[in-house]
Amino acid sequence: MADCSAAQADPAGGWTLPRLTVVNRTISDVTGRAVLLRGVNDNELAEYAQNDPSLPTVAPFNTGDFARMASLGFNVVRLNLSWSLLEPTPGAFDRGYVNKIHEAVDAAKSNGIYTLLDMHQDAWGPAVGTPKGKFCPPVLTKPGLGWDGAPAWATITDGWSTCAVGGVREISPAVARAFQNFYDNTRGIQDHLVATWGKLAAEFKSEPAVMGYDLLNEPNPGVRNPISEADQLGRFYQRAIAAIRVAERGGSPHLMVFEPSAIWSAFGIDATPPARYVGDPLSVFSPHLYNESINVITKLPSIEQGFQIARSAANRYGVPMWTGEWGWFGNPNTDAAQVNRFIDQLDRYQTGGAWWSWTQACGDPHTIRDGNTQRTNGNLNLTDCPSGAPLGFQTGFTGPLSRAYPRAMPGRVTNMDAHGFNGVGTGRIEAWYPGAARPQLTATNVQDLQLTQVSGGWRLTAQASGAYAVMSA
Repeated sequence: MADCSAAQADPAGGWTLPRLTVVNRTISDVTGRAVLLRGVNDNELAEYAQNDPSLPTVAPFNTGDFARMASLGFNVVRLNLSWSLLEPTPGAFDRGYVNKIHEAVDAAKSNGIYTLLDMHQDAWGPAVGTPKGKFCPPVLTKPGLGWDGAPAWATITDGWSTCAVGGVREISPAVARAFQNFYDNTRGIQDHLVATWGKLAAEFKSEPAVMGYDLLNEPNPGVRNPISEADQLGRFYQRAIAAIRVAERGGSPHLMVFEPSAIWSAFGIDATPPARYVGDPLSVFSPHLYNESINVITKLPSIEQGFQIARSAANRYGVPMWTGEWGWFGNPNTDAAQVNRFIDQLDRYQTGGAWWSWTQACGDPHTIRDGNTQRTNGNLNLTDCPSGAPLGFQTGFTGPLSRAYPRAMPGRVTNMDAHGFNGVGTGRIEAWYPGAARPQLTATNVQDLQLTQVSGGWRLTAQASGAYAVMSA
């Protein structure tokens, strides 16, 4: 066993971002390495309803944020996009907005970060908020907020109430009806989103640093029973995947990330779309694992049970599991242990995910309002409200989130935990280690190990052959 602590730095080295694929139910790259994608959601390019005219709904888009993400060891950003901005009028494809997406992808790439293009929505879209002064009946106790997603012209509520039970955004008749009209393709609105996906995929068909496409964030089930709602969601996924694959001709295929409905985020389980609709060989199952944070029953399923349930569902599909959202733990001074437990499970299941979220503006509908005070919650970058002044990282969360991990491992991963990783294969290893102190490591069947100090930590590169291991000394 060799002592690697004295390995020389590589002044010319850097992270590599080969195109991603799927091999044996594992997200891999085309060089034959298993790839762990760990990072964060970024909503700076999303459009939220302006529920408070005096407050911005998103933080200003800043390409410098990607360097700060990289300083935490992140290698993926789930970039939240809005259909309302992509297609502001029927048939449009807003070139200015698409150019911003290109700018974000390029900036992420230059910092060693893959981008997942996420068609984001919450509670259908900005146009389903309850108008000011509108009376809500006793059962539908609170006015509904406008959120993000679909354009107003694709919001068909048939006059159903925009008020919500207990103020819960998904339990609104208008939201459910708007989604049902989408699934039923009323006035061709589903056709529009399918076509928009094709246009967007054509833009990035030759970009290996795009991880793939998250087809629809936390879709509401509409007004059908659980089995029927899962079927209609699956049929949309099938159409979107087909349109994307046509658009990618002449380029390369990307990962197809599909989700269960928003019920999974609330309860930790849900009926899932039938496998026949998501049989693409590069499909990835992506439930949002909010166990022990915002699940309706706080401790059930537990973090560990949530992973078991999600992995079992992915196994039934025969695809990788990757969680596109997790986090939303309240107090970084008390909840860091839960974050570490969650990352322990990422290691155990040899997968990754994206924390919700990077930053949050004071006018974001996620912002918690308590009487006359407001506070952002769950995001890594603290914001003072209502001034909007940035207050820096929530270090209680960024500490565990920046834990060491292997970004890419050749061949087959046999084990990984907080102490190191093992695998079997031949090729280049890339791994992240946080902090200013040089990592003290031991390795087996690893050659040319080099440690390069980078912003926030260290980059490890090495060549593995056979049954290899890299462990903390």
